Amino acid sequence: MVTEDTEKGRPASPAATRLPGLDGLRALAVLAVIAFHEQLTAFPGGFLGVDVFFVLSGYLITDLLVAQWNRVGRLDLGRFWARRARRLLPALAVVLVVVTAATAIIEPGQLAALRQALIAAVTYSSNWWQALAHHSYFDQFGPPPPLQHLWSLAIEEQFYLLWPLLLIVILTTCRSPRIRAALAWLGAVLSAVAMALIYVPGSDPSRVYYGTDTHASALFIGCALALSWPLRRLQALPREKAQAVDALGLAGIGLLGWAMGHYAGNDSALYPAGMLITALGAGGLVLAAASTGVVSWLLSWSPLRWLGVRSYGVYLWHWPVIALTAAALHQPHSGTWLWLAEAALSISLAAASWRWIEQPIIRDGFRATIRDRFRLVTGSLTAARSSPAGVFPAVALVAALAVACTAGYGVLHARSSNGLAAQISQGLKISQHDRATEHKASQHRARRHTAAGARHARHRAQSHRRAASTLPPPAGAAATPARVSGSAVLAVGDSVMLASAPQLQSALPGISIDAKVSRQVSTGLAIVQQLAASGDLRRVVVFALGTNGTFTAGEMHQLLTAIGPQRKLVLVNSYEARPWEAGNNRVIAAAARGHRNVVLANWFETIQHRTNLLYSDEVHPEPPGARLYAHVVKAAVRAAESPAVTGGSAAGWAGAPGSSGGA
Repeated sequence: MVTEDTEKGRPASPAATRLPGLDGLRALAVLAVIAFHEQLTAFPGGFLGVDVFFVLSGYLITDLLVAQWNRVGRLDLGRFWARRARRLLPALAVVLVVVTAATAIIEPGQLAALRQALIAAVTYSSNWWQALAHHSYFDQFGPPPPLQHLWSLAIEEQFYLLWPLLLIVILTTCRSPRIRAALAWLGAVLSAVAMALIYVPGSDPSRVYYGTDTHASALFIGCALALSWPLRRLQALPREKAQAVDALGLAGIGLLGWAMGHYAGNDSALYPAGMLITALGAGGLVLAAASTGVVSWLLSWSPLRWLGVRSYGVYLWHWPVIALTAAALHQPHSGTWLWLAEAALSISLAAASWRWIEQPIIRDGFRATIRDRFRLVTGSLTAARSSPAGVFPAVALVAALAVACTAGYGVLHARSSNGLAAQISQGLKISQHDRATEHKASQHRARRHTAAGARHARHRAQSHRRAASTLPPPAGAAATPARVSGSAVLAVGDSVMLASAPQLQSALPGISIDAKVSRQVSTGLAIVQQLAASGDLRRVVVFALGTNGTFTAGEMHQLLTAIGPQRKLVLVNSYEARPWEAGNNRVIAAAARGHRNVVLANWFETIQHRTNLLYSDEVHPEPPGARLYAHVVKAAVRAAESPAVTGGSAAGWAGAPGSSGGA
């Protein structure tokens, strides 16, 4: 998302100092990110477009700084940081004001959370704030946070701050270009090793994805390439060597295309192998785009160049547009026409930002641009008195002030939302014992936190009880069911269970809940196997996984083996519009039909006609839906504890006997 700069005097015209091939590459990268955020199934790895930007930023910033060092023997860091601020801050400030105002009008319940996001955005610490707050990037639910995408800008800004200081040390102490490049490569390796050591396969990858320390490999790879192949060298390559660089570019295109079509955000192979593959592919493509070969010529296509010039603005605007549209319509990703309209609006806003904000400031500087805008506004106000044509700028000014005032009022007086963020916060307290093999004393402490969290959650949920009380009881359940103790029940699940944790505690007092965002079946299976091996597995196991990936027949066989014939297994099927839903539910239904100690809790059948009880992602339950989820699980546990019920007949209490749950 970085742009080229000149070093002498005032900044030159932006169009005159840009490399067309790199602009085309920027366009493709931002389109990949948009495709990912629009959830286009052909681009599950479109988020890797951010890593293309990282490589490009590392390359161009390093080339810029080293060129200055070679020319004058020092780095003017004050001037460098001022140029970065002039390039990045104005457009970001406009986005923050507009998004805050729009949120106050469209989704005022998010204002309390938005206040923290705004602080993180203006301090360029969004990545660490989201990581420490456990905001998952790949398992989004509830109202989409409109500033979540700013994590990548935070990493880049931290890089702009720290890398020049480190580069001064490298340039001062190392004369050999090869050693300088080797040190940058070492930085890439160390970041990848940190990612590998910190990441826990099957867990939520947000910490290693958001972390500057663990996600810096792409930036360092760009730095290393700039130290080995600076722009001046690439631009002067003879034809035969340009063809070799083109081969690298074509290989990079192949790697990137494969990675973006193959990897999903929760794929454990990404961390760090997939990230390194992507960064290396992007590196080869950056070199080819910056040279004079065929790849550079192809990427210089005018529409791509036009979009690439505005790619920073497109990135800034596209996610708020998607998030706020979903909030306004209460149904995200409603079809092709919607995402085309969202993309068109994002690009239009970016074009306006480039024309009226970014380009004038790059060309003329802050002060001159502010003076010009002030003269324009005062002239419009004067013209409004004598000419109807002058009314529009005046009205626009008044509207802008009104929107800003509305936003400020909303932020200052926002109250905490009773939405999923608070619900998940309580669920996290309930699931403190997420590692099944931890010491019993630690489990006891977690159960104490669980009880406190459940009491607080029940108090906060009183506003929802009127709506929830109108829900019909699950089919086949008694109107006033007998009390069921949860002391013999272990529940292992993902974020759907986590969202319902307080309600599960209320329905089954004493239940042990181990639920994590983005959890895969393999991780839950390992927890059950470890507890079974240690003899600590409870008599009834509720297993509610499959939202985030496939549930294979082989994994089901391993789960049944770990449970054994002496325990009861409650399998909760899933409801999510994802490719693996039907297959997973078939595997679950088959296990319930074929084993006497297995009961199906048919969440799919129960919720598919009550989707108004789900958040806008249509996966995670709101508080009334969470209470229904707890009813479903409780009734299945009652059926499992009844010696008269077999797996096949118990599966039918929430749907048709043996229902496959949408298969």
